[in-house]
Amino acid sequence: MEKTSKSKPKQKSKKTKKAPPKVSYHYKPDNLTLEQWQIALRQQAAQKENFAISEMNAKEYPGYYRVANPVSHNEYRVVFRGHESPWNYCSCMDFKTSQLGTCKHLEAVKLWIAEKRKKIHREQPSYTSVYLSYRKERKVCLRIGTDNAEEFRQLAQPYFTPEGEMRPESLNTISEFLHKAFQLNNSFRWYNDAWDFIAEKRDKRNREKFLEEENTDAIFNSLLKTPLFPYQKEGIRFAYRAGKSIIADEMGLGKTIQAIGTAELMRKQGLVSSALILCPTSLKYQWKKEIEKFTDADAIVIEGNHLKRKELYKAEEFYKIVSYNSACKDIQVMRSLTTDLLIMDEVQRLKNWNTQIAKAARHIESAYAVVLSGTPLENKLEELYSVVQFVDQYALGPYYQFVDQTIIKSDTGKTIGYKGLNAVGEQLHDILLRRRKKDVALQLPERMDKILFVPMTEQQQAMHDECQSIVAQLVMKWNRQRFLSEKDQKRLLLLLSQMRMVCDSTYILDQKSRYDTKVDEVMNILNNVFESSDEKVVIFSQWERMTRLIAAELDKLGIRYEYLHGGVPSEKRKVLMENFTELPESRVFISTDAGSTGLNLQVASILINIDLPWNPAILEQRIARIYRIGQQRNIQIINLVAPSSLEERILSTLNFKTSLFEGILDNGEDSIFLEGSKLDKIMENIASSFATPKEKNKEDGTVILTGDQEEIKPKTSAPTDSPNEAEEEKTESESERKATLEEKPQTEEELHEGILEEMGGISDTCVSSEKPAPAQLIQQGVSFLSGLAKTLQSPEATRELVDSLIEEDKETGQTTLRIPVPDKESVTNLLNAIGKLFS
Repeated sequence: MEKTSKSKPKQKSKKTKKAPPKVSYHYKPDNLTLEQWQIALRQQAAQKENFAISEMNAKEYPGYYRVANPVSHNEYRVVFRGHESPWNYCSCMDFKTSQLGTCKHLEAVKLWIAEKRKKIHREQPSYTSVYLSYRKERKVCLRIGTDNAEEFRQLAQPYFTPEGEMRPESLNTISEFLHKAFQLNNSFRWYNDAWDFIAEKRDKRNREKFLEEENTDAIFNSLLKTPLFPYQKEGIRFAYRAGKSIIADEMGLGKTIQAIGTAELMRKQGLVSSALILCPTSLKYQWKKEIEKFTDADAIVIEGNHLKRKELYKAEEFYKIVSYNSACKDIQVMRSLTTDLLIMDEVQRLKNWNTQIAKAARHIESAYAVVLSGTPLENKLEELYSVVQFVDQYALGPYYQFVDQTIIKSDTGKTIGYKGLNAVGEQLHDILLRRRKKDVALQLPERMDKILFVPMTEQQQAMHDECQSIVAQLVMKWNRQRFLSEKDQKRLLLLLSQMRMVCDSTYILDQKSRYDTKVDEVMNILNNVFESSDEKVVIFSQWERMTRLIAAELDKLGIRYEYLHGGVPSEKRKVLMENFTELPESRVFISTDAGSTGLNLQVASILINIDLPWNPAILEQRIARIYRIGQQRNIQIINLVAPSSLEERILSTLNFKTSLFEGILDNGEDSIFLEGSKLDKIMENIASSFATPKEKNKEDGTVILTGDQEEIKPKTSAPTDSPNEAEEEKTESESERKATLEEKPQTEEELHEGILEEMGGISDTCVSSEKPAPAQLIQQGVSFLSGLAKTLQSPEATRELVDSLIEEDKETGQTTLRIPVPDKESVTNLLNAIGKLFS
């Protein structure tokens, strides 16, 4: 009985140890106010976290503590002087923005002090200090210590109110107070965040003063290498005045050029010495091209592996461009990035607050920022709050207050409405600028063309480069012989077509694999349009299979579209156009070139070319579907181009486009036998775009066929990065490695033969640069006679052979025999041999 009685109390004592009731993160308890609920959440978090806490020198820094998070490896400085002390502080952002006077780190210190039975330093410090108060609106405040208290009160009167708040008129004279305070007592302290706040206010006042000067109009007129529209100048003024701003203009109003203009104005006024541009991967080279087009400044794309990118951040170029993914990885390693001016493009892609990229982006330190987004922000307040954090973390107040004041939720927690929108607009008046096309209609050009560079996937690039390697060999063959057989011509045209197709998607080639990036880019553009306006969009692609992929994505979203291709009967085309014109819910018209003839789609104002036709006339025919008489809207043309590809060569080499004007590929005639003059013209232009391999380096090296240039690499080199260090952009694709001649090549012809064999093709007999063996001569002769006999058995083939050998002068009617030969030396040797036969 005694043992039982003793054990029962132990059991009861265990049962009486109840854990504190868990506070929901999603619902406010009825018995708590909004602030009490938020404080309880932070107390709850402090109990869960395993912080490492230590006290600093209690004599010199009474009440100062270090709080380290072993998971994030972040360390915070905490000051605790009692539960209700206005001088409590934590260096974390939650303390600075929550307006609660506490955070989980400070609550953890309270628990640590209670557990360790440490002294709470409530006494007034001896030293006087200037600090930044985060209670409600941020304010610079003065706390007078016990030493020289009366002298400090007398000194502070012109600069601070009796309550200790800095007077607004003291902004430019506060430095005098700081200097005199140090002279009065060298224990005087002022904290960095207070001085940063003062410097920020001073800087803004100076920027406003500059914009009021009379000569600013002249500065704006010469700011960029292109004239600016009035609304674009106003956008630059707005961003310059704000220092950190969001330009949320509707798509097509030139947000990029406004950001570049702001950067140039700040650079020329001596405010910044570097600008870091964060953007989606697909936009990196578009930014570089536009910077080089509109300014005299240098721009560099930060890419490669992490070590290479780390060095590129230190480059001398003013503009540094990096993708969100790369920056995220770099910040995870380097902990932070620092720049004078931060430009963030397509920031709506970071609307999810908790993504790794969004978290990383908030670790970029910058004095100024221009954030670009074409998505309307006033209708998605939760996303708006996340975006505003990149510009001003104090503008909309604490998140819990923002949600309480603006979002209406059901009993289940679902958002069912919004309130207080006008108040939100007022809060953002100084940092967010949004204009619609209809607002600036008189200032806009009639047509705006935009090139959007969309990098291929690794798989696309590999397939593209494999084709490119063979094209380079065919170009080399033509350069040497000035002749391509019909089979080589067919192969060349087929390869060029395949290179164009794979720039869109591997699905076009095999209908099995699905590697592409343009589909996602098109959907991003469409989502921006759908959310920001009622505009309609026309989408063109030469490939029906590509349009099929876009249609499938629209089906998933339940978006109404009209779909036209060569297989649609002509009588149904009128219905498609009428639906697109008359039905408000029909927002997209998808078409191939085969089905585009006669279309009148001027109800649309945006046209997306997923791929560029080689015939400039066909490109203009596409644009003419919406850019025609009767069009009331301003037109935007968006061309998607894969960088480092045949598409980019089409874009940049006008001669190449012109030489293909006859529609050799665009009309689908990829199996015709080209006449000599036309072939020469085309091959000359292709050769100017595709490099051909030269003689192998006499040193021990290998030739890399990149299609752009020849690169010599030693056979043995330093080890490359390990697989886990491979980053977003790869410097050498798998296909390029396959084309590498790791062993000594016998001849260029053998290289040609090997690549064709690997691709599953059949190579043609070519003249080798080396002397053929007698057995090889016999084999070639037999093959020639056998092929000739087979050809002469067919009347059609015989006629084709005669047509290829006979040339008739249209003016004189004279007929000549034309036999393609490798070069003059070969003809000379042949004639000498024939002469010896008859001698």
